[in-house]
Amino acid sequence: MTHYSPRHGATDFAVARGRQLRNIDVILPNGAPRSSAQIVTDMFQAANDLLEDVQYKVRVCGLDLFASDPSAARSRRLVVFLGDIHTRWQLDAKERARVNQVMRLADRNAFVGGAVFLLDALARGKDHDVAIHPNFLASASECSLRQDADGAATVMSGTVHSAISSFAIPRMLLDIIAADCGRLAADGMAHYLGLEADKRPAKSRVALNLEQKAAGDMLISQALTVMQENIEAPLSVAELAGVLNVSTRCLQRRFTRHFDRSPLGVYRSLRVERAHQLLTQTDLPARQVAAATGFGSYQSLSQHIRETYGHSPDVIRRSAFRGVAPETMRPRRFRQSKTSQSESRML
Repeated sequence: MTHYSPRHGATDFAVARGRQLRNIDVILPNGAPRSSAQIVTDMFQAANDLLEDVQYKVRVCGLDLFASDPSAARSRRLVVFLGDIHTRWQLDAKERARVNQVMRLADRNAFVGGAVFLLDALARGKDHDVAIHPNFLASASECSLRQDADGAATVMSGTVHSAISSFAIPRMLLDIIAADCGRLAADGMAHYLGLEADKRPAKSRVALNLEQKAAGDMLISQALTVMQENIEAPLSVAELAGVLNVSTRCLQRRFTRHFDRSPLGVYRSLRVERAHQLLTQTDLPARQVAAATGFGSYQSLSQHIRETYGHSPDVIRRSAFRGVAPETMRPRRFRQSKTSQSESRML
């Protein structure tokens, strides 16, 4: 994901094949530190890592610099006006013209904290329900802003999103991501990032992507949960089907329909992911990692790690401990593997 400032010029950005580009522009009040936009950039970076349908390009700047940027009129663009909970964002005549142009050219706009007063400055406050922080309720009652009837922390009103503060930004951005990728993907991402209050067991990144592909198929979701609970001692297809109370044929057919892969091929992807986590996050010997992920031998682990990550377990571990950026060793996209006898039995 690219972080952009017009002071330094544009940065070339390549979109992964098959993914739709979404542009995100975060506009700060003059003098505000760029670090205040970190939660926005982190959320969209997580979306790029977890979701396969879209790719977000984020840039951060002040209103004065953004308005002079020749690439400001970009397609598929969300503009986030990032205010705080202490200051009402006010505009002079020149700035009012800039914001009006920005909002007119954007597909969607979002307002955080005191930035909601920009809607009043442009006489658009009566057009949308918005989320208003308690600090601003008195001021809002004196102008055209219309608070959401429930006093919600985040509100979506047509193409306008709002959040009462930076602490409510994640929920607002999840609603935006849901509009792009579907509610199932957004909810899965929320669960993965720990933004939900329930106590369901955490799902892995591979499992999250698989559930998104399965479009809410409960049998697939249950199967993935059982697989993750039995990484060290993998179950056979018959045992897995027995736990799920379905026939092996039904289970095979359902996985083939959604992924064009067998349950064992999917199971192995989850185990390889777990092995990679142990290699990069612990100092367990590689042979113990193989045992802990059901591969039985270092040779078997090495084969599947190479197929997925393009490097041996030893190279991956050395790189992790040297602090190599994760992006340089990201797993290949989940895809159909070559048909082999290895999928007819658990390795």
